[in-house]
Amino acid sequence: MDERVIKEWIENKMPELVEALKQICRIRSVAETENPSCKPYGEGCKMVLRDMLQTGKDSGFSTENFEDYVGRISYPGRKKENIAIWAHLDVVDEGGGWDYAPYNPIVKDGYFIARGCQDNKSSAVMGLYVLKFMKEHGIALNHTLDLYLGTCEEQGMYDLDYFTAHYPCPTFSLVPDSGFPVCCGERGSFNGELLQKEEVSGELLDITCDCGQYTVPDKACAVLRYTEERWAKCADGQENVEAVREGEEIRVSAKGVSTQAANPDKGDSALSRLAEYLCGRDLLPEKDLRVFSLAADINRNHNGDALGVFCEDALSGPMVMVATQLSIRENSDGKRIPVLGFISKFPVTQNEIPYEERAGEAAGKRGFELKVTRNAKANCFDPQRPAVKRLTECSNEVLGREDEPFVMSGGTYARKLPNAIAFGTGMPLPKRPEEIFRPGHGDYHQPDESISLERIRKALEIYIKGILRIDELDLR
Repeated sequence: MDERVIKEWIENKMPELVEALKQICRIRSVAETENPSCKPYGEGCKMVLRDMLQTGKDSGFSTENFEDYVGRISYPGRKKENIAIWAHLDVVDEGGGWDYAPYNPIVKDGYFIARGCQDNKSSAVMGLYVLKFMKEHGIALNHTLDLYLGTCEEQGMYDLDYFTAHYPCPTFSLVPDSGFPVCCGERGSFNGELLQKEEVSGELLDITCDCGQYTVPDKACAVLRYTEERWAKCADGQENVEAVREGEEIRVSAKGVSTQAANPDKGDSALSRLAEYLCGRDLLPEKDLRVFSLAADINRNHNGDALGVFCEDALSGPMVMVATQLSIRENSDGKRIPVLGFISKFPVTQNEIPYEERAGEAAGKRGFELKVTRNAKANCFDPQRPAVKRLTECSNEVLGREDEPFVMSGGTYARKLPNAIAFGTGMPLPKRPEEIFRPGHGDYHQPDESISLERIRKALEIYIKGILRIDELDLR
């Protein structure tokens, strides 16, 4: 098909596409995995899924709702085999610190701003417009083209666990939840909690640090019992750490820059700043500082060495490990126990390492017990497959680049689907303007989450062209 036809169609459809994106971004769709307001993942996720399916039906497509876990919008092809685009409609909690209203979407200087607009609702709307392009131009595809819509990607992909256990999976799946060109591998996940064996003293009253398991925290706080000696040690300041006396308490608060935990170097951990402050000034008894010392060690180089699980390979690079959550819990004996939560991403060729055994042994030596919350294998897709080559060529043509397939630390639906790859929609674009977004704002999982309209245009062009090129292949 003539390239000009595709570009002109996209440009004409952009105002309509933006309105469709605004519609679903007004819905707060944070998945509820514990005590949901309605099954399976709460009212917001149910509402946004049904809204998208109704939009698909209104556009003339057939739709199916798989028990509110997953939805599907379909454009029929000649064969039973299908090409699927997988997007998710759930979002991470908005948190605080926004300069713009998280669920009142706006467009400002070419940037669409709202929680979930980049991760991953724009991909859902983009996928719908790929189907609309095929329909409006009467293109007879060999494969049926399906848009699948999930509702619990951010909280563990339990939606996909249910779907794959109860329904047939597509022939070949594309997941627009990474970067271009083709992500041919996703690191494995080894996550857990480290529970201190010894309870804390009455000198440490509270700890608050939880911006989400998969987010580098931008705020962390510890409350200490006031003494003159302790307060004197707080006299000298530290960048982005503030100590305030509140009666018989000292509240130590740290600020950082949030980012997706799989890429910790893009942010600035408030937990690390807090830990360094408390340990560096010797503000607490040794047993109270133990958990902060461990958090600082894990986050010092992010390579898993602190828990004895460092590994690397040529395709992926080194292990990524990040301590992201810290709190005090009361156990069954009524003891106040510090609990440190961490995530890790291990290389795609290192599935056989006994991570639980090694990390448990290292944690034990430091006075902690390990509770594993996730241990998922890495996945890798052959970069020499014809579909990978064609999609890579298409992406490079549109973006004017010479990129190669890559491995990423993040996780997408591709790791749980057979014959699946992550493909876009991230791409190199000019830096977000500082007059619109403060540092630590504007990216996915951050306050003032945004996406460039230019990125949506180019991603839609790549997907239309890419699907037309792989449709003639045997994708099984």
